[in-house]
Amino acid sequence: MAKFCTKCGSKLVDGKCPNCENKTTEVTTGFDFNELVSAVKGMFTKPVDTIKEVVETENITIGGILIAINAVIIALFCCLGSKELIGVFASASGFNSLIATSIEIPYARIFFTTLVIVLVTYAILAGLFYLVADKLFHGNSSYKKMLTYLGITSVILTVTMLGTIIFMYVSVQLMMLILLCGIVLSNVYMIQGFRYTSDIDKNKIGYTYGIVYLIILIITMFILPAMF
Repeated sequence: MAKFCTKCGSKLVDGKCPNCENKTTEVTTGFDFNELVSAVKGMFTKPVDTIKEVVETENITIGGILIAINAVIIALFCCLGSKELIGVFASASGFNSLIATSIEIPYARIFFTTLVIVLVTYAILAGLFYLVADKLFHGNSSYKKMLTYLGITSVILTVTMLGTIIFMYVSVQLMMLILLCGIVLSNVYMIQGFRYTSDIDKNKIGYTYGIVYLIILIITMFILPAMF
């Protein structure tokens, strides 16, 4: 992969910028499948170090691919889960199981709608994290770095969603337990890795998360219902 200077954008020669004196920081562009696999493995062996490495190189390609994979898996979960949820609801409510199974589910619509919603949500989250951390708490980051950060930290949630797809056919309770554990673990690593994404005071990281998710909650509960 080509590597470029973060200061002037020139291509590095033997790891050094020909224009900037003693430049050691570099930006990696392009796609390397082995690097993607290494990043995914690293999230389970050395998660914090992996987040730091991927984020500091601002590898938006890996971040974007991981976000896309996560969106596809979540959309697939919603498609498969809709049928199971109808069955569970029918059993709990005493409805005729034949009526429940005869309901036509618009799988394609559910899949693509969920896919778009997840991708848009990631784009909004990256923007909110950037605005709050950099503009409110005077950090030093970029929108691209935030997307990369969200992409690499989505690995835990992606694997969790794969597990829930498997276990939804075994036990709904076990599926929910796995999903809850995955969400908690994913957020723990997000908070730990955030210090490498924006150089803000570590004491303000919690406030950043609180403000961002408060905004998301307001949008979800008040703005979206008013729009639709």
